[in-house]
Amino acid sequence: MKFHIWMLAISTSLLQGCCPAQFSYFGASFGLETSSVNDTFQVHVYYRGINLPCPQSPDEICVALNCSTCRSRAVEVSGHIANWCLLDGVKVIHLHSNPLHVRSCGDCWSLFMESPRETERFLFTFSLFADLGRRSDDATTNTPPQPPLLPVLRVPQNCMATYHLTVYEGNGDVLRCRYALRERQECVHCVQHHVLKLDQKNCVLYYNRLGTKGAYILELMIEEYPRDTILLTHGDGTQTVYPAFEEASSTQSIKALSSIPMQFVIIVDNAISECAYGIFRPLLVHPTPPNGARIYASNYDEINFTIKAISINERITAFTIVGPRELRKSDTWSMDDRFVSVNATWSVGAHTVPKQVPVCFLSTTTSGLQSEPRCIWIVLGFPEEQPRAADLQCLPDSMIVCVPRTLVANLPDDRLQLNDASCNVTGNSTHLLLVIPLSGCGTVLLEDKSNYIFTNKIFSRSRDESSEQPNWVIVPLMCKFLRSTNASEETRVQKSTTDKVFRVYSFEIQFSKEFNSSWWAAGPDSPFNATSKDHLYISIVANSNESSHSLHVESCQISEQHNSSAGVTLLQQGCLNYSTVEEHQTDNQKEKVYSVKLSSLPWHTAQVFVTCSVLLCAHAPSPHPCTQGCVPGTGPWADQSALQQVRAGPVHITTDLGPNYAVITVGLALAGAVIYIVLILLKRSFVGLYYRANVRSSRSRRF
Repeated sequence: MKFHIWMLAISTSLLQGCCPAQFSYFGASFGLETSSVNDTFQVHVYYRGINLPCPQSPDEICVALNCSTCRSRAVEVSGHIANWCLLDGVKVIHLHSNPLHVRSCGDCWSLFMESPRETERFLFTFSLFADLGRRSDDATTNTPPQPPLLPVLRVPQNCMATYHLTVYEGNGDVLRCRYALRERQECVHCVQHHVLKLDQKNCVLYYNRLGTKGAYILELMIEEYPRDTILLTHGDGTQTVYPAFEEASSTQSIKALSSIPMQFVIIVDNAISECAYGIFRPLLVHPTPPNGARIYASNYDEINFTIKAISINERITAFTIVGPRELRKSDTWSMDDRFVSVNATWSVGAHTVPKQVPVCFLSTTTSGLQSEPRCIWIVLGFPEEQPRAADLQCLPDSMIVCVPRTLVANLPDDRLQLNDASCNVTGNSTHLLLVIPLSGCGTVLLEDKSNYIFTNKIFSRSRDESSEQPNWVIVPLMCKFLRSTNASEETRVQKSTTDKVFRVYSFEIQFSKEFNSSWWAAGPDSPFNATSKDHLYISIVANSNESSHSLHVESCQISEQHNSSAGVTLLQQGCLNYSTVEEHQTDNQKEKVYSVKLSSLPWHTAQVFVTCSVLLCAHAPSPHPCTQGCVPGTGPWADQSALQQVRAGPVHITTDLGPNYAVITVGLALAGAVIYIVLILLKRSFVGLYYRANVRSSRSRRF
């Protein structure tokens, strides 16, 4: 017999018909993940919501779900709705049978949403259904689709708009989006607005520019259907048959594997004179990730991406990013007050998050005009649709990798790179075949209480200035070595001797415009500013208390993006590798200083980043300026530390118009003023002549 888990939470204020002052609901989305702990089947229900302002007590979604974890944080936004708040929480359900059915309601849609009936209260409700049985087609637990949480959307009254809902679906099932139904208790307002059209097949929402000013509440359901008839087996032995989806059938007449709610708000604002993106409404441009991009990462990766927008006639003042709590956003910067950018960074693995993490973003102008919203997905692991992941063999000094080309979207070798772009990615017609050193090619050494962890990744280089990049791939690579004697003895001894010799040390990069000047440690919140005509001086410093240690720089790269893709290699294998790069001698053997002429870079960009592979040597530096690795010493101790990557930036570059620009500008202004005065005098002269001529003519006619 099937068993449904029902949850119904109705707050006291809802029963009394009034809304709490500290909660104004603007929508939510939900994601499900399953696990088995001590033979108990657990379901983690992750929710994300938007509220205005941040509540002082647990939010109403959390109260309705009776969550074990509830958090809130304020989100930066410009325009009319400021100080709005992101909510998130987790509800853990011990599921003894299937399917799962969660139905909850609470207070209160924002009072900003004007109801057509004065007596109608602004309550919210949602209904979530998922059959989490084991599938007969692939023997895995069914995974429901996951919609993202969209920010509060705004559209000018007279402008058409298209919203791609960008739902994550990992089973290869048929995905459909529909309006929630009152008879199924899935909604409160249950309105299908005539100015909004929902493409259920492609999960796209269209605004037809005929709406009146105000807010439109969207209560949708995201559903999945099997392509072929399948059988789902539950933990109690019961089974459910789900027929194959037929395109001609109605979604109300066939059984869905899952029905997940997605609720959000579209606000129709004042009309504008030009609707095309990039004129008044911001336009997202390269290198902004394309809508729907999936970035695959391991538990120890750091995800970085740049969002860039342009508006010719409006000033872009903010980027709204709805993502995981620990995502960091840099200050915005602009090259010419038209193109405006921001960097987003998220470190994976330090937090309890679902395996699919949505990040949605848009840009906003001073008057509140928005760009199109885009949503991307950070996926921990390999693509589900791939039958076979990378084969990885971990050796004491290297990792041997065999990767099917289908896993990297069949991209050619020159479109792929490792952390260090100077290391080539090669293979045959069907597979990538790589031997990656643990002390090179950008391999990073991390540690936890039980393991030494070496990480690298294969990922796609950025292409040209096109904003679309569908083949966005990342293949994470990781080798673990236990700290116990069961691990490789060579790795354990090497690490032990390295610890004894080098102990505590670190590396950093700083910038300056002159060699003997103060240095600046640039970061996302404090970029270094330069002009296109400057020389950029790069100081790489090793921090170590041992006086005999010296710094060795294996390679350095300067690039437009934080992840070093498609960059210019300044140094390679210890040698200068670019025409305008120079090395400057210092008295400190733990410091290396290089300079590069910014105007020589092959691209015109508003920002650059610097990434270097460095290590610490136990002995004095080599007398030869171009060496690979450290000079071997004598004795049983390690000669060099593990190779590490150190990054810095952004360096913001503005166009230098030259020293005579002000003089020329003033001169042109004065010349224009003189010409203007001359024209006025000439006009007055001709008017006077005309007047005097008419006077003479009149007098002659009188006589």
